[in-house]
Amino acid sequence: MSEWVRIHAPATTSNIGAGFDIFGLALDEPFDTIEGRKIDSGISITEISGPGSEGIPTDPTKNSVGIAATEVLKRTGSDFGIEIRIKKGIRPCSGIGSSGASAAGGAYLAHVLTGEKLTPTEVVLCAAHAEDVTSGGFHADNVAPCILGGFTMIRSYEPFEVISIRPPDDLGIVIAMPDVLVPTKESRQVLPTQVSVKDLVFHVGNASCLVHGMEVGDVDLIGRSIKDAVFEPARAGLVPHLKEAEKAALSAGAKASFLGGSGPCIISFFKKSEMDGKNIADAVKSVYDQNNMHCDTWVTTWGEGCRRE
Repeated sequence: MSEWVRIHAPATTSNIGAGFDIFGLALDEPFDTIEGRKIDSGISITEISGPGSEGIPTDPTKNSVGIAATEVLKRTGSDFGIEIRIKKGIRPCSGIGSSGASAAGGAYLAHVLTGEKLTPTEVVLCAAHAEDVTSGGFHADNVAPCILGGFTMIRSYEPFEVISIRPPDDLGIVIAMPDVLVPTKESRQVLPTQVSVKDLVFHVGNASCLVHGMEVGDVDLIGRSIKDAVFEPARAGLVPHLKEAEKAALSAGAKASFLGGSGPCIISFFKKSEMDGKNIADAVKSVYDQNNMHCDTWVTTWGEGCRRE
């Protein structure tokens, strides 16, 4: 048996306004921890712990970590297997990339154990393959930032091309997670199949300015550009008190507040130079307290992506 390798795979937020299935952002916390070591053959998941772990399969053909790691071994033609231990720090069905962190962590772990033979884009594709199997659609807006770090944009899925840029240092992030489960498959089923030209123009304008804001470090422009006329409205009914929570965050000083990924988490952006973000977290939590619902919160910032601990 070889020595254990430990990978830190962070939570992510995706979509981010008008960037459905395109934009993603790595978070500094929370994160999953994926450990693995070489064995003679096969993928063996011997331990899963942490929030929601009781519902996660140990079968490597049904587990995001196992599927992604298998894909890396296949692409590199490796002649060994991997024993894996998973510690979840990101609750499943949370909207901050729980399955994405698992998939990215599994792919990155196998990438390290195989001697880092793949390009970063190939590692992202291996993780996205796992998302396709477990979430009902090929999308990389969570696994891309989880692996590459920072703010990521997928220019094209066919051929696949992803770009990562460094977000503003002044960008603070509040995560609020009400006690609701929203499976990704379910949330994708409520989406419209067609959009109007008016909404298309609205989305292109805001998506373009959001990218520019990230590039030049303008948190105010980022906040003004997080607009979604199509996807969040379709999913709003899946998350109780979403609009009340977003309004409370904005009233407390957030530059933007929006549904994270497929939900139910609510993400708020703020300027660290103006506040510490705690009042935003408290304001959103208060909305759920008043409605007798539990809500966990984190005040954090963007992160660097998967790394070996």
